[in-house]
Amino acid sequence: MPGAWRSVLLIVSATIGAGLGVGAMVGFPVEGLALALATLLGYNLYRLLDLERTLRIRERVEVPEGNGVWSRVLAGVRYQQQRVRRHKRRAREVMREVRQSTNALPDGVIVLTQDNEIQRYNAAARMLLGLRRRRDRGQRVDHLVRHPDFVAYLSADDYALPVTIPSPVREGGWLSLRLVPYSEAGRLLTVRDISERTRLTRMRRDFVANASHELRTPLTVISGYLDAMRDDPELRGVWDKPLDEMGQQADRMRQMLDELLALSRLEASATAPADKIVDMGGVIRECAALFEDGDTAIEPEVVSGANVLGEYGEIVSVVSNLLSNAIRYGAGDAPVIVRWFNTETGAELVVEDRGEGIAPEYIPRPPELFSRATRGRGRDSGGGGLGLAIVKHALARHDATLKIDSTLGEGSAFRCLFPTSRLAGPEALQAVGGER
Repeated sequence: MPGAWRSVLLIVSATIGAGLGVGAMVGFPVEGLALALATLLGYNLYRLLDLERTLRIRERVEVPEGNGVWSRVLAGVRYQQQRVRRHKRRAREVMREVRQSTNALPDGVIVLTQDNEIQRYNAAARMLLGLRRRRDRGQRVDHLVRHPDFVAYLSADDYALPVTIPSPVREGGWLSLRLVPYSEAGRLLTVRDISERTRLTRMRRDFVANASHELRTPLTVISGYLDAMRDDPELRGVWDKPLDEMGQQADRMRQMLDELLALSRLEASATAPADKIVDMGGVIRECAALFEDGDTAIEPEVVSGANVLGEYGEIVSVVSNLLSNAIRYGAGDAPVIVRWFNTETGAELVVEDRGEGIAPEYIPRPPELFSRATRGRGRDSGGGGLGLAIVKHALARHDATLKIDSTLGEGSAFRCLFPTSRLAGPEALQAVGGER
């Protein structure tokens, strides 16, 4: 038994014994016992009140000396209070550091509840969205940022990609917002100013479009003189090969300019309307027929009867560019397979080749402008690095995405994932009389 409890038992026994002894001496032993018990009870009640006051007002109380177990109890309480104070002080310091660090971020950060109510935010979020320090806490963020794209983004369940909206506080500014759930009850909304990046993208797009338009005229003149030189009997013989090579390069440049103009139109346009039905099986068979005279066989596998809601010409461009890419870099003796089938989330177009494949470090690059998938794919292949960029932007206009699976030396599969919202059944195509 601990020494403190032994002392308690000794004090209780001595008090009871003293009460009985004094009571017996005066002829009232029961009353003496009751008085001793009342004294013990009063003393412990006093200590309980002292403990309650210590816990309530949280002030430093001197631990009584020589009072047995109560001394230890109060000492333990005071130790716990000091420990809690240290933890609170550390927590306040951490929160202060977190606030200072988040306020130093150039990107806005907003802490939201599950119901999208604003709990706290940093200085950048206040500047980028025009939030007011006192009035906007507790408000729903979609009541303050009311752009339709952002409201639709909040109500969706897919936050893998950010949403881009015009700045609500700066004319000509653009913001990228992304929601990041971090617990069942809380979410983070990050806000980034992309005005400069958007401006540079538009400048690049305008430059490409304008330069492409301006280059068509001198190219037409050059091609005209080349045709005239080919028809000149005095230049035949020695000049046949140089003229053929110049003509091939002129045709390649013309094709590149056409692709640049197509890419500029795709980048400048919004989401494709969903009021037209594209016969996907017919497009695949039509594009396969364009390449049937080549050395590589095309094997269409149209398993799904689903059709795409969108622009016929852009879907044709997607399929033809993927087929051209697969034929150019595939193995000549192995067929290129084109499959169209349903998935759990929509439908998928897959173009597979059995060619050289793409190294893992180059897989993210093909959709970029002027990029080729491997170092070995040079100018001799005839590609300008624009086909997959056109595919990427055409798919984006149809709410679809491009995914590339490839193994070096074994081949590649280019997967176009179309969501259910962009699909129509075969009965819809029959209802409009087979129109595209």
